[in-house]
Amino acid sequence: MARGDLARAGEAYEEARRLAESLDDVKGLIGALNDLGSVALSRGAGHEAIQLHGRAVSLAQQFGETGLLIVGLASLGAAEYQEGLTEEAGRRYQQALDLLLRVADQHTEAILRNNLGLVRQAAGDVGQAEQLFRQAMALNQAAGQPASEASNHVNLGILAEERREYEVAEREFERALELDKIAERRAEIAADLLRLGRVAERRGFPDRGLAYSERASRSYLAQGNQAQAIAALTSAVDCARKLGRADEVARLEKELNGLTPSRSGR
Repeated sequence: MARGDLARAGEAYEEARRLAESLDDVKGLIGALNDLGSVALSRGAGHEAIQLHGRAVSLAQQFGETGLLIVGLASLGAAEYQEGLTEEAGRRYQQALDLLLRVADQHTEAILRNNLGLVRQAAGDVGQAEQLFRQAMALNQAAGQPASEASNHVNLGILAEERREYEVAEREFERALELDKIAERRAEIAADLLRLGRVAERRGFPDRGLAYSERASRSYLAQGNQAQAIAALTSAVDCARKLGRADEVARLEKELNGLTPSRSGR
């Protein structure tokens, strides 16, 4: 595209589109459609560009991809403007602008509500804290902010855990894990696994607690966080003991001793 080689650019973007479809990669497909639309517009095929960007917009709306929706609306507006459809283009630009402003405001408001919820939780006002966390979560869901929404679920899970509503806490932590995986937040994924292990053990399911804790330890070790890996392995050892699995206790303690030399007397 930068060199003006529209034919080769089009071939590359078309291959990207096919690959995204084969992988059921919605985000990749939306991006490829917008890229193909840009190529079409650059070679003067405005009607084709409108069709491509229109499909990208529809997919972004369908799957709640707010950022890609803004890009698609702006690109669709550009194609419509070039085709002389000024009123339509104006509506697209206004939609994109309104959405951009709303997302920005929602994100900021969500952060403030979540943080205020933490303040109310620290003050012992659990009911108000939960209400604020849920308000923040609704804003983050509307704005398509999975990482921030994951934090809201964690906070709600911690509240439930403090009330000994472990089943509720487990559901919140499971959703946080799903969202943190989407956002690729490695440290938070490990923390979610450790929380799930703790709650599973408290619910009376040490087998699940063992599995989650081991996964958390591997995740922390991969990130070079030895202190948290030790905490996760310690939890795993406790679960293995509750299950009466002597072999697993020995294996886990060996791993733990390898991370904490003082335990083995060295």
